[in-house]
Amino acid sequence: MYKALYRKWRSKNFDEVIGQEHITTVLKRQSAEGKVSHAYLFCGTRGTGKTSCAKILAKAVNCLSPVDGNPCGTCESCLAIDSGTATDVLEIDAASNNSVDNIRDLRDEVLYPPSQLKKRVYIVDEVHMLSGSAFNALLKTLEEPPEYVMFILATTELDKIPPTILSRCQRYEFRRIDSDDIRDHILKVSSEESIEIDREAAALIARFADGGMRDALSLLESCSAGTADGRITPESVMNQLGATDNTAVAGLYLSVSRGDIPASLAEIDRLHRSAKNLSSLLDELIAMTRDLLVIKYSPSNFAKTGGFYSREADMYLREIASGSSGEKLLYYASVLEDAQSRMSRYAMNRKTLIETAIIRMCDVRLDEDPRALLARIAEIERRLSAASPVTALPEAPAAPPTGQEPVPAPDLPEKKPEKPLPAEKPSEDYCSFSAELLDVLRDRMDLYSFAQASDIRIAGDTVKIYTDYIGSTVMGTPEATAIIRAAAASAGGRQFKIDIIDRSASAGGEAQTSLLDTLGL
Repeated sequence: MYKALYRKWRSKNFDEVIGQEHITTVLKRQSAEGKVSHAYLFCGTRGTGKTSCAKILAKAVNCLSPVDGNPCGTCESCLAIDSGTATDVLEIDAASNNSVDNIRDLRDEVLYPPSQLKKRVYIVDEVHMLSGSAFNALLKTLEEPPEYVMFILATTELDKIPPTILSRCQRYEFRRIDSDDIRDHILKVSSEESIEIDREAAALIARFADGGMRDALSLLESCSAGTADGRITPESVMNQLGATDNTAVAGLYLSVSRGDIPASLAEIDRLHRSAKNLSSLLDELIAMTRDLLVIKYSPSNFAKTGGFYSREADMYLREIASGSSGEKLLYYASVLEDAQSRMSRYAMNRKTLIETAIIRMCDVRLDEDPRALLARIAEIERRLSAASPVTALPEAPAAPPTGQEPVPAPDLPEKKPEKPLPAEKPSEDYCSFSAELLDVLRDRMDLYSFAQASDIRIAGDTVKIYTDYIGSTVMGTPEATAIIRAAAASAGGRQFKIDIIDRSASAGGEAQTSLLDTLGL
């Protein structure tokens, strides 16, 4: 009878368990010294070896000829447990046996000694599914069971286990298995099963498995059955799983970062017509956003993750990270997560949802979310800092030695006064002054919010601020004008007069654009 790969390759002893050495070492020592506990709690994500370790521990405590804490695998007890015929090792699915009556029946059974083995072992899977009454009925039995009874509880949701249960068990937390370990095991299984697979394809399957060995072997089996020529390649893995080539996704992301809406929508349409899974595409975009943040803030940690990307995709990602602020990337993440949440509820409009999300990412001005505003402000600061490099001040002359007369400064030709800038003409000085003025006003958000959306111009000794009716009302009060006058003096190094102008009522062709519009944002 055919067995699925994850069942066929289930670990038979502690040494075969992959990626959980911090647990198997302790269990082996306890088994070898005969100091096993009466109750264990195995917790961790799916496919990390909880049930396998539970069965191995059940064999180890009942084995007739244990080897350094491992079950021998050849004695009568080990063979009976492996074949599922041992009546003293019971696997209980708490998802379907979660009532208090089921636990009462179990409590009555533990009074009888084992019929074949040395210990009766109860393996309760998904124990967090038990009802509150069932947990309460289990407490006393779990605390002081007969010496021939052992409980092994397994769960994927530790937070749902009552503290009264936790305090009665030895708890072991199973980690996600490293991708490299999963890849190596896939290559080993493929070699034993005569499956031809590329190393890159094995690494790709390991990434999709998300730390679970059972998922990895299931994906390997699915890809092996779906290949026409019998060889598993990265392309065949992508096609079989309905995933999208990361080069295409990175190219889409590059178009988004450049604000190219037509190119971005055309790429989504092409992927959709090629029968790509849009949910998977959205997952890839979210994962790519995470990698972009890692590239930007911790490039050294990207070396391991980056091996998954093609050379062209890696180049795209580095270009996006270098040209995007952290605020913008976090805004991208919030938009994609919102689209993912909506997609789970509105399955019929998946293409429309992802297109809407991409348009919001391309043009942050279309979004009223506070994260969009932060992204726009960060982009303004980035452009202003690039347009106005900071010039180092000249060093002050050294003081003459004590008792020595200062050397007179040489006569220099009188420096002609610099030609003033044309009134109200945008320039680098104008951009620098506006940025510094906004920075000084940042502590007064009521004034800052109106000033950053206004058009700030310098006309001689007057700072003219063109705003709307509400802005002129707020900033035109004597108190607000005094604060702005002090901020302008701090930003420009001299005193200015402040003129707040309602541009909706101004005449004579006065400036009508805001600072955001001037910078193209």
